[in-house]
Amino acid sequence: MVEKSGSRRSSVERREELLKVALSVLAERGYRGASMREIAERAQASKETLYAWFGDKRGLFEELVRWQAERVDAALAPSLERDAEDPSEVLRGFAVELQRLLLDDRAVVINRAAISEAPTDPTFAEALAAQGRGNIVPKLEIYLEEQRERGLLEFEDVGTAVDALIGLVIGDQQVRRLLGVLPMPGPERIEARAEWAVGEFLKLFARHAQPQESRRAPADE
Repeated sequence: MVEKSGSRRSSVERREELLKVALSVLAERGYRGASMREIAERAQASKETLYAWFGDKRGLFEELVRWQAERVDAALAPSLERDAEDPSEVLRGFAVELQRLLLDDRAVVINRAAISEAPTDPTFAEALAAQGRGNIVPKLEIYLEEQRERGLLEFEDVGTAVDALIGLVIGDQQVRRLLGVLPMPGPERIEARAEWAVGEFLKLFARHAQPQESRRAPADE
C-alpha cells in the first residue's frame, strides 16, 4: 500500500475513513459525478493511495457494497441466533434491524448508485444483490426451517416464507426512501411495523394458528 499503516487495526480504521468519505461524495455527486480525485482530496489522501486500496472507482463502489454487507450481516445474523423459545420474539428483532439497515441513508445512497448504473452496467445491481440479499437470506432460511422442524411453523417452500416476511417488513418503504418521499422512520414507527409484520407472517405460517382478526399496517408518519 502507498500509505504506511502501523497495525492491522489502523489499516481497518483508515479503510473505514476512506469509505465514509467516498459515501459522502457519492451522496452528493452520484456515481457518474463522483471522482477519485475529489474523494482523495476530502480524505486527505493521494489518488495513488485510493488506487492501491481499491483499484479504481468501480472497485471502490464494490468495496462500499461489501462494507454495507458487513454491517448488515453483523446486525442481522446475531438477531437470528438468539436462543428464544418464541420465534415471534426473534423475528421481531430481525424485522427491526432489517428496517434500520435497509432504510437508512447509507443504504439509500448505495442503492441509488446501483440503480443509476443498472441500464448500462447491470453488474452493479447484481453485486449489490449478491452481497445484500444473497448474504442474509440463507441465514433466514436456516432459521425458518429450524422453526418448522420444531413444529412451530408450517410451509412447503422456505423461499416463499422468506419473501413473505421481508415483503411484510419492508413493503414499499425502501422504494419510497429511494424516491425521497419518505423520511427515515423513527424507532417507534420501525418497532410498530415489525410487530405488525411478524404478526401477519405468523397468521400465514404458524402451525395450527388460530384465525385472528387482521390489523392494518401502521400508518406512515
